[in-house]
Amino acid sequence: MHTNDRIYGFRVVSIQDLPELKASLCRMVYEKNGAELVWLDRADDNKTFAIAFKTIPQDDTGVFHILEHSVLCGSQKYPVKEPFVEMLKSSLQTFLNAFTFPDKTVYPVCSRNDQDFLNLIDVYMDAVLHPLSLADPFAFRQERWHYELDSAQGDLRCNGVVYNEMKGAFADPDTVLGAEMNRLLFPDNCYGFVSGGHPAHITELTYENYLTSHARYYHPSNARIFLDGKVDLEKVLEKLDLYLSAYERLTVDAQIPMQAPVCPAERVCCYEVGQEESGKKRGILARGWVLGSYADQERILACSVLARVLCGCNDAPLKKVLLEQGMAEDVAFQVIDGVQQPYAQLVIRNIDEADKERIWKAIRRTLEELAEKGIDRSRLNAVINRMEFAAREKDFGTIPRGLVYCLSALESWLYGGDPAQNLCQEQVFRSLRDKMNEGYFERFIQNVLLDNPHQANLSMLPSVTLEADRRRCEQKRLQSCKEAWDEHTVQTVIEQFHQLKARQNRSDTPEELSALPMLSLTDIPETVPEIPQVRSRIDNTILLHQPLESDGILYLDLYFSLRDIPQEQLSEIAFFARLLGQVATVHWDVARLRSEIEGNLGQFGAFVTSFAAADHGDQAFPCLVVSTSLLESKKKEALQLVDEVLNYSLFTDCESIHSLLRQARLTLEQGALQMGNAYAAQRAAASFSANSAVLEAFHGIEQLRWLQRAERSFEQQGATLCGQMTQLSRILFARERVTVSVTGPCDKEWISELLSVLPSAVMGEPAAYQAAPIRREGFQIPAEVGFAAKVANLHAIGSHYSGIAALSTHVLTYGFLWNAIRVQGGAYGTGLSVRANGDVTITSYRDPNVGKSLVTFSQIGEALRAFCGSGEALDKYIISTVGEMEPLLTARAQGMRAAGLYFTRHTPEMRRQIRSGLLHATREELSCFSQVLDDICAAAGICVIGGKQLLDDCGEALDIIEPLF
Repeated sequence: MHTNDRIYGFRVVSIQDLPELKASLCRMVYEKNGAELVWLDRADDNKTFAIAFKTIPQDDTGVFHILEHSVLCGSQKYPVKEPFVEMLKSSLQTFLNAFTFPDKTVYPVCSRNDQDFLNLIDVYMDAVLHPLSLADPFAFRQERWHYELDSAQGDLRCNGVVYNEMKGAFADPDTVLGAEMNRLLFPDNCYGFVSGGHPAHITELTYENYLTSHARYYHPSNARIFLDGKVDLEKVLEKLDLYLSAYERLTVDAQIPMQAPVCPAERVCCYEVGQEESGKKRGILARGWVLGSYADQERILACSVLARVLCGCNDAPLKKVLLEQGMAEDVAFQVIDGVQQPYAQLVIRNIDEADKERIWKAIRRTLEELAEKGIDRSRLNAVINRMEFAAREKDFGTIPRGLVYCLSALESWLYGGDPAQNLCQEQVFRSLRDKMNEGYFERFIQNVLLDNPHQANLSMLPSVTLEADRRRCEQKRLQSCKEAWDEHTVQTVIEQFHQLKARQNRSDTPEELSALPMLSLTDIPETVPEIPQVRSRIDNTILLHQPLESDGILYLDLYFSLRDIPQEQLSEIAFFARLLGQVATVHWDVARLRSEIEGNLGQFGAFVTSFAAADHGDQAFPCLVVSTSLLESKKKEALQLVDEVLNYSLFTDCESIHSLLRQARLTLEQGALQMGNAYAAQRAAASFSANSAVLEAFHGIEQLRWLQRAERSFEQQGATLCGQMTQLSRILFARERVTVSVTGPCDKEWISELLSVLPSAVMGEPAAYQAAPIRREGFQIPAEVGFAAKVANLHAIGSHYSGIAALSTHVLTYGFLWNAIRVQGGAYGTGLSVRANGDVTITSYRDPNVGKSLVTFSQIGEALRAFCGSGEALDKYIISTVGEMEPLLTARAQGMRAAGLYFTRHTPEMRRQIRSGLLHATREELSCFSQVLDDICAAAGICVIGGKQLLDDCGEALDIIEPLF
């Protein structure tokens, strides 16, 4: 392929070699209408496609968020209710979703299967260009908001998926903070609006504005199309040509005016807290500084470096001054990028409003001293090293690399810049390292953080009445609406509501479903792909080696057994793990330790987890895992650091540990607001297996309760707690406890040397871990939506995990539950999961009707029987279940998965049996499993997290309700 070649209407504009990615970047344009395309050609079997539109909000109604949802609810070529959900049911996709950003909407898909990839492109292109919602407002009303009124005497309600999603989002103070900071910094362009929609304004969106917004922005002339990986380019371009050829060139006004510098007066706003928190220091301060434009790559990266240097740990200078003087409990500094004008944001949490001026003076004084006297060069160099390592490693967890590359390219490409700008950073790191000794970072502090004419301050005050006030206001609004309607209008609203319900309950016909492209079961191999693992012993210690290609990076995980630790001490150990690498050691203070870690290693941290043996679901094998990644050239330094942290950490600075305790508690409380479904599920699961009870103590509400108690009693018991941390460090890191896992290159001599630094100790007798009593609990949080979970375990009712059990999750999640909980109930998410350890979990997410959802959960057995009697084919569900069982994993994640299979004793033969049972599943077997689900629901524990009114609506389903914080 060469410049100016023409392929299916596309002309090749340029081809650029990108050695950092082992790729070439090809830019094309569709000549008829100007649609732009970038293909990142590299050796990745996981292929990525995305189509993005520059979408410029002009208010807070969330029109582009609602468009994102509703265009995926049926299209001209695929006139089913939700092609998006149908592809989730039937595809081998490794990613399938859509995103609304402040200035763009992106529709990405990923798959390792060539035909599946083409199928997904076809469905998404028809969805965005030819949605049924342009002619039929059904999806618009369902996803935006709609009135619900059963009868003339009934109460008027307002419901909708996006409406409830954003209610949940705005229960999180971080969402409120981000929205208000954007309003302050960008009063004259689109960034001052909430692109996702503000709950108070979503109801203002009209169908006419919805149609106008799609017509204005969803056009190929305003499109950026991204491809990544080993795609069959001609087939992809041929498919795109089928859609793009129907459109002439259109002038789309999607320019974003650059915001002129502003320095507005401080804004004060409120956020909701629980009644129990009313007397505490809960104020939040924030300051934002605009950095320049998207093209200032070096400045943006430099600010990310400074953010870590100034606030990356509790001993970092800016964070330290506030923590030591007791003016705040946590301080965070981050860069908000991916927009035309990126900005830096400093957030100071849990302050007394009376200390506000003192805090700002301390921050300015500290920044002035650093600008004048200089920043620690070793700390700067260490942070640059760590960030450069991460850029080389390209480990984005469960997010496909192609998707990350797509979003990185759009961060410059969208505004007319070079799509490769943020994909290649070697030169920028080199430049920052060169400028480090020339006062570059000190000048940055002076120019950007001290003298910046474009900045803003925000003060957030806690309120215990905000949720109740909003609810009363909404009820009053709805009551006023209904009172103002005449009889004809009331009947029209009732009829529209019942029509909506009828449409939601209507099933797609076999003829409609047959139009969707699908893989065949013959495309699915019988064999289960295995992660290679070599097991051996070094000095009587088990070594698990995963010989995977890892780009020269070595991943080391040390699994220290906790099997003799009493159950009541597990939450304490979870906190202990958080301290490792965050407290001083015998030889280094915290700042020096962080510099050594970041300057020599990629990742370093510790966490706790637990495994349940596949053939003994009632057992638990808890571990403390010390995990690190490094280049082979840094093995000597890594050995020294592991030795230093494990053997010489000091737990004598009680004030420092008190700060870390507060921050750990804050993290879990924020997690409950954002992902309450996970907390609820873990809490309920703890009643059905010892392993789940251990995980609840490690990561769940029990861990949060321990942190809350420890913080309340710290003044009296802090010294004792610090002493217990010291004692744990002396008994946990013993050679007899450890199993070593290495992914990538393995040097056994180095492993032996590492083992030699661990002391020897005798382990005690295994502890007897017990499941908790079955509970039906509600935990109150300040939110208008909630999270519900109903959980039991297959082993507890005499059943076991199987391919049929796994298959049932896809049938019910994307069928009955999706329609009942999300489509009709208005919750943002729902799902059924059955794990290999036997846990069966049914949850809802950002749910306005948690009480009704609990009732719906109990109907899954009946729903599965109805499905089995419907005649609907199983093939597509089998295919998507196989895809879920084989997720896309990085080398690091593959290594941890292989180690987990070892600890759970999940053998290849077991996996083959599950795969065979899945591929050859019958309707009769699935129908039999429905009885198991009936038994699960009858035996299940319940946990609901939500606002007071939601919990009250659960009635007798809950035995106890208490504040979560």
